[in-house]
Amino acid sequence: MVHVMLVCNAGMSTAMLAQKINKNSDGYCYVEAFGEGEYQEHIDDFDIILVGPQIRHLIPSIKKATNDRIPVSYINPVDYGMMKVDSVVAQIKKILED
Repeated sequence: MVHVMLVCNAGMSTAMLAQKINKNSDGYCYVEAFGEGEYQEHIDDFDIILVGPQIRHLIPSIKKATNDRIPVSYINPVDYGMMKVDSVVAQIKKILED
């Protein structure tokens, strides 16, 4: 099972997305959401980090915090806003295959 971290401003909107993904990913991944102020305490527990589009400007600093050991990307704004679970899971799979 792939462990996925979602990061946004406060972790609230990503928490809703995380719940939907956990219910609808057929066990492919387990997702947890964190705010930008707390994610660093947990990065070693995850295989990939996806960032909410509103804070994608933080990707360089998040990559630095992971020492480039963990793939970091942002969620497509439309997929994020519409809570498109299938698209987000497909993005996770694509990133991990590369």
